[in-house]
Amino acid sequence: MTVRAVYALTGDVAEAPARAEALAVEQSHEFPPDLAPAKAASSRASVLAVEEAGPDLALATIEFPDELAGDELTQLLVMVFGNCALLPGVRLVDLEVPEALAAAMGAGPALGAAGVRRVLGVPERPILATALKPVGLPTEDLAALGRAFAEGGIDLIKDDQGLGNQRWSSYAERVPRVAEAIAEGNAASGRAARYLPCFDAPPEHVEERLRIAVESGAGGLLVVPGVGGLPLLRWLARNTPDDFVLLAHPALLGGLTVAPTAGIDPDVLYGLLLRLAGADAAVFPSYGGRFSYTPEECRSIADGCARPFAGLPASLPAPGGGMRLDRVPELIEFYGRDVVLLIGGELHRDGDPRGTAERFRALVEP
Repeated sequence: MTVRAVYALTGDVAEAPARAEALAVEQSHEFPPDLAPAKAASSRASVLAVEEAGPDLALATIEFPDELAGDELTQLLVMVFGNCALLPGVRLVDLEVPEALAAAMGAGPALGAAGVRRVLGVPERPILATALKPVGLPTEDLAALGRAFAEGGIDLIKDDQGLGNQRWSSYAERVPRVAEAIAEGNAASGRAARYLPCFDAPPEHVEERLRIAVESGAGGLLVVPGVGGLPLLRWLARNTPDDFVLLAHPALLGGLTVAPTAGIDPDVLYGLLLRLAGADAAVFPSYGGRFSYTPEECRSIADGCARPFAGLPASLPAPGGGMRLDRVPELIEFYGRDVVLLIGGELHRDGDPRGTAERFRALVEP
């Protein structure tokens, strides 16, 4: 079994074959080939192909022995995008991981797209999500918002990614109270909204904060893997209740994608790597919002969430970043119905979060 990674090499295409060979060594041995002992040869990566893709662009396909990953996600990440993250003109644009290796790593979403639909009781329509905003509100205000959104028909009500353990709304105080308020909203409306607290805990608080979320009746977590690491997301996918929804937020990860000649392609990061790490759904900035992703990049992310990869379940794209109600029909036409539509601040605009949530829900009902 082998792992295959494709890298876009920007620069003189005549130099691409030598750069690809150097990259294979850098990402596996990181040792001068002429000095490497013969007994280490089996662990060295090899170049399968170098193809010209433009006047200053080549695509290099590199094959890694699967044993080099050591059956661990951490080492896989170092292997495919470790030292080369420091090199200019090198971008990871595709990845193939054997199904057996993914299974050995305990990788992949516990629910995936189909499982999220099952636990939410939403078999076909787009899933609706919002965020408790703004940071700085006391817990009771956040709880009131959570109840209003639950009564209005939102499926996933997450903490804003900036809600952590601030003194005006500590994690231990906020999570039980907001979970209780959302449960009250569900009881009043007959609906089944789920609360996803923001989970960016320092390592020493991971187990304690997870316990608080589970005991409070949260329905999942908003995980920030750019802060806590993709391996934390993988651990959570294997150590949370079976019906927990894990939504990955892009904070700090975005810097890996914004430079066109370096980093990681958005579809590989949000569609493949976050799914490998265990995300059931991945938040990313949609075109037409506050950020700079193009429609083509957004389409590739949605496709990356769904395409076959390492034998893993599909995940759900969750486009956000300044979306509005008047764009919902357009977004459904663009992304299809297998999507989490995330609208945050705009649901607060008229001062009636429940009513705005109801209008949001009406736009996606069959």
